[in-house]
Amino acid sequence: VSLGGFVKGMGVFMLGITVLVGLFKREDGGSGGDTVGSGNGGNGNKNNGNGENDLEKRQLLLPNNNKVDDDDDDQELDAARLGIAETYHRLYAALRLPAVQSLVLILLTYRLPCALSDNVKFLKAVEFGLSKQTTALLSPTIVLPLGIIVPIVATKVWHNHPLRQFMAAFRFRVTFVALIDVLMLLTVRSYKNNDGIVMGTLNSALSQILFWGLLILSTACQTIVQSLQFNAQMTFFASRVDPAIGGSYMTLLNTFANLGGTWPSSAVMYLVGQLTVPPKCDAILGEDGETVREVCIGGRDAYFPLQLGLSILGCLWVMVMKKRVQYIADLPDDAWRTHIGEVEEDENGETGKERGGGSMEMRKGWWWRTMKGRKNA
Repeated sequence: VSLGGFVKGMGVFMLGITVLVGLFKREDGGSGGDTVGSGNGGNGNKNNGNGENDLEKRQLLLPNNNKVDDDDDDQELDAARLGIAETYHRLYAALRLPAVQSLVLILLTYRLPCALSDNVKFLKAVEFGLSKQTTALLSPTIVLPLGIIVPIVATKVWHNHPLRQFMAAFRFRVTFVALIDVLMLLTVRSYKNNDGIVMGTLNSALSQILFWGLLILSTACQTIVQSLQFNAQMTFFASRVDPAIGGSYMTLLNTFANLGGTWPSSAVMYLVGQLTVPPKCDAILGEDGETVREVCIGGRDAYFPLQLGLSILGCLWVMVMKKRVQYIADLPDDAWRTHIGEVEEDENGETGKERGGGSMEMRKGWWWRTMKGRKNA
């Protein structure tokens, strides 16, 4: 089976499964099946008046304090009953939190210094002569086992400090891993051409050892740092999201994380294409007058200067952003919550006005108190 046939067959299969799910799968309406603000109940009966409708809406938006969960005291609201408008209102309120804005800034920028290794390295290796079969062989033998083992080991090393794990992996990624990638590409080019400073002075056995050693080391290091950062990222998300809208909150943060990994790839691809100057190649007859060989001169490969520039950018990113990363790691859980629909209680236990209903001063209270405390210290 060819690659094109496999992709086409799996595409038809997935489309068929999607159609079958849409035709035969029905959503579970739950106990009521209402959305916020609807005038009809799940059984089709109308409400007796606006008072009951408002009461039902208010009870839905308030945290459920009657049920006790062994894992988490905060109950996640039913998104189906909450409604699309209210869900997006809460997500917008979450985006206005200074803690979330700092996290979004980190997610949108940290992948740029690593984009060349993530997206161009193996393309450049194939251009230098590495076979596609070899690159495909690396995935089940190196990438998959390390992707399973690394998160398990990371939890034992960093002990639930995901952002320390994140920064340690990032420092390693923009320095040592970038250097190994450059050495690997130079070795691949020299090995396939049987020339170069290194390969021209080594015998065949040592050349193969150096070639495969650097290729495996480059792939392993990249897999390790990617697994470490992804594991740290997801652990931090899960520990900080507002439980009232946990699923939607996680989706929002993952959307920014995916966007932060998408735009750098387009940027580096464009830069490599614009800065690379292809060599001029001519066909020259051999000494026997029959064989023809191609001789290329000149040209400029943009990968290596770009890698140097991005590594410097990564070091600058660490210097500029490390305090921000540590700061959001130390923020309390309350800094990540919108408190929409929660009701304040006075000292006598009587309910008062709602929290998070649009008062920016109330949502900023913890921020200014923390900032003033840091300045005074």
